[in-house]
Amino acid sequence: MPAKTPLSVTANLQRMLQMMERLMEINITLNSTLALGQVLDLIMVKAVEMLECEAGSILLYNKEKDCLYFSASTSADSKKLAEIPIPLTDSLAGAIFSKNIPLVVNNVDHDVRHNATVASQVNFHTNSLLGVPMRIQNRVTGVLEALNKKQGSFTEEDVKILTAIASQAAVAIENAQLVEALQKSYDSTLEGWAAALDLRDKETEGHSQRVTVLTIQLAQEIGVSQEDLIHLRQGALLHDIGKMAVPDKILHKHGPLTERETAIMRQHPLSAYKMLYPIAYLRPALDIPYCHHEKWDGSGYPRGLKGEDIPLHARIFTIIDVWDALRSNRPYRKAWSPKKTITYIQEQAGKSFEPGIVKSFMDVIQPLSAR
Repeated sequence: MPAKTPLSVTANLQRMLQMMERLMEINITLNSTLALGQVLDLIMVKAVEMLECEAGSILLYNKEKDCLYFSASTSADSKKLAEIPIPLTDSLAGAIFSKNIPLVVNNVDHDVRHNATVASQVNFHTNSLLGVPMRIQNRVTGVLEALNKKQGSFTEEDVKILTAIASQAAVAIENAQLVEALQKSYDSTLEGWAAALDLRDKETEGHSQRVTVLTIQLAQEIGVSQEDLIHLRQGALLHDIGKMAVPDKILHKHGPLTERETAIMRQHPLSAYKMLYPIAYLRPALDIPYCHHEKWDGSGYPRGLKGEDIPLHARIFTIIDVWDALRSNRPYRKAWSPKKTITYIQEQAGKSFEPGIVKSFMDVIQPLSAR
């Protein structure tokens, strides 16, 4: 075998360094990306790009059903794929997972392990496949696949590259899953708090859930980012958490409040701030519990904020809060009609509410009210 020339050695070294650099970039990005969907998409894009193939897929192990499921795919039929269980026997992905070894198949149709059932349900034909196990230490969590090499066949170098990506990806996916599970746990806790608040005040039962749903709809209409929607949802659920500090005899009083009782009731936004601020996780959600009684013209409480000094989330929420309150029965009045409530909110544009948000609110509420 002829010795490699210095030029070919240099070219190979440069290519190896470039690959290492790109793998390092993937590692850094994965570690800074916590959302599971983002992690999966990033892995797919990078794997397909680096291996110069047509498509890729990630299959994760479902312990309860003892099979693999497509968690991500570049296929146009990715939603359909996600519903198809892949058995650990009679499938190429199952063989990779069960045996914990990489697998290269350059003619998939001729391999008896190829699961033709899956292929018949999607609009994609697999010619060649490179699959590697996704491992955390000695535990296999799934399979990363590269499909249809654009030029030539998958090589040993391709196996090394995909194995390196899979190693980084397995840890990033598990971290993202833990964060997602923790997020769901937090959300369940917040929903429990909101339900407890509603149960304490029978007149407002279901109020927190209703205003949360509608607030998110209005925020989406305005263009609030997906990340901010998370904080907005938390704030909406907890908007009346400060009423926990209001005595029952004031909170449940059916008649008008005295001046002293009104002053105590108006302390609930400040009470919410004191309750929630020590919880670092909930600080980005504080704007609504603390500021949802502020008014556009500066006549609100507890701080008398005016105009855009009122946080955006609170400006959005306060319209929804008033809408739901007026549309609900109270011991001292019947629920207002949609038409009467809409008229009131329009009249309060520039007074209680930001005019631009009122306009967006009309775009959201009028189709709902017409049902």
